Amino acid sequence: MKELVTLSFLVITFFSPISVSASKKSDYTERIHNLNTVIDIRMNDLVEEQIDFVVNKKSKDSRYILGRTSLYFPKIENALRTKGLPDELKYIAVIESSLQPDAVSRQGAAGLWQFMKGTAQLYGMEVSKYIDERRDIEISTDKALDYLQVLYNIYGNWTIALAAYNCGPGNLNKAIKKAGGSTNYWKVAPFLPKETREYVPKFIAMSYLMNYYYLHDLEPIEPAEEYKNTGIIKMYNKTSFKSLSEELSLDISIIKKLNPVYIKDVIPQNNEGKYYLVLPEPVMFTYLEKTKRFEDLVFLSSYVNNNTENNNSNSALTNATAETKTNMLYLKSTLREVVSEKITDYTTAVRYPRSNTAKKHFLKRKESLAEIALTYQIPLEKLLEINNLKTTDEVFINSEIILH
Repeated sequence: MKELVTLSFLVITFFSPISVSASKKSDYTERIHNLNTVIDIRMNDLVEEQIDFVVNKKSKDSRYILGRTSLYFPKIENALRTKGLPDELKYIAVIESSLQPDAVSRQGAAGLWQFMKGTAQLYGMEVSKYIDERRDIEISTDKALDYLQVLYNIYGNWTIALAAYNCGPGNLNKAIKKAGGSTNYWKVAPFLPKETREYVPKFIAMSYLMNYYYLHDLEPIEPAEEYKNTGIIKMYNKTSFKSLSEELSLDISIIKKLNPVYIKDVIPQNNEGKYYLVLPEPVMFTYLEKTKRFEDLVFLSSYVNNNTENNNSNSALTNATAETKTNMLYLKSTLREVVSEKITDYTTAVRYPRSNTAKKHFLKRKESLAEIALTYQIPLEKLLEINNLKTTDEVFINSEIILH
C-alpha cells in the first residue's frame, strides 16, 4: 500500500541540532514522564533537542500553532471520542500541517493530515479539479483516524503505529525485519528512514509543548475573530470567491482560509447541496439578508453556543446604521427560529457535528475540575460523568471540558 502521508511543508518540520543544558534536560525529562500517554516515551538527545526546538528556537511559530488549537482541536477531539481513540493522536495533525488545512507538501500531500492524492481517493475522498476533500477538516480527520486504527490493529501499539503512519507499512515492515521482528519502536528506529526516526521524537516534543507551554511563557497567538465565529450554508449554484468578495466586501483571503476545500476558488454547481460555504458570522447575516436562503443554513456559531445576545458577532452592529442594526437583529431572531425548527440534533443532522445544547470550558493552568464544577454550579460527580472521567484520571492544560 502506498504510504499514506509524508512530512509536509510546515512551520515545524525540520530537525536542527541544538545544545541543551543539563538543567533543561532534567526539567524536560521530569515533565515528559509526568504525561499520561499511550506513547512509549524514551528521553534521548534527539527528543530533548526537539523539545528545545519548539519551545525556544521556534517559539513564535509554536505560539501561532497553540492559537490554532482553539479552531481545530475541538473537532478532532470530538472525532477521537466518537471512535474511542486516544486524545493525544490530535498532535499528529500538528506535526503534519501545523494545523493548517490548506498545507501542501513538496510531494503533493495536502490537508491537516497530509494525505497523498492516491491514498485519499482510495479512502473515498474527492480530489478533483475543483474539490480537494483532503483539506476538509471533518472528512480528512475521519479518514485519518480510521487509518490510524488499522495501523494500531496491525502492530499492537501506538508508538509503532505513528511510525507506520509516516513512512508507510511497507517501509516499517522492512525495518521490523531488520530489528529481528521486534515491534518496539526504539529497537526498530535505527532501521527506519531518517524522517521517520525523527517523527516520534517530534510527536513527544509536541505533546510537551501542548501541556507545558505556559512554563516557557509561550502565550498563544489567537486567530482573528472572523475565523472563530462562523456560519455555514449549503450551496447549489456555481459561485466564485471573487464574486462573493465583491458582493460582501470581504477580503478574498478570508474566504479562501475558511473554505480550503475549493482549490480553484470556485464552489461547483450541484443539485444536492453537498457543498458548503463558510463565512464569518456577521458576513453570513449580510449574505442571508441578500439571498433570503434561511432554509439552507446548517450551522451558526451563536446558535450553537446558545449565547446569541453576548456573541462576538454583535460587534458588527457597533458602527452599523440604524436600518442595518434592525435588519441584523431581525435576521438573528429569524435564524434562531428557522434553525430551531430544522435542526434538533447537530450530532446527526449536519456535517459539522456539535450539540445544540453543548457548552464547554478549556482547562486553564492550575485549574481543577472541582473549581470548574463550583464555578458553573455543576455537581462534581455529574461533571465527571458527562466527560467520562474518573476521579483518578489526569486532565491536562487546554483539555476541553463539556459542561452540559
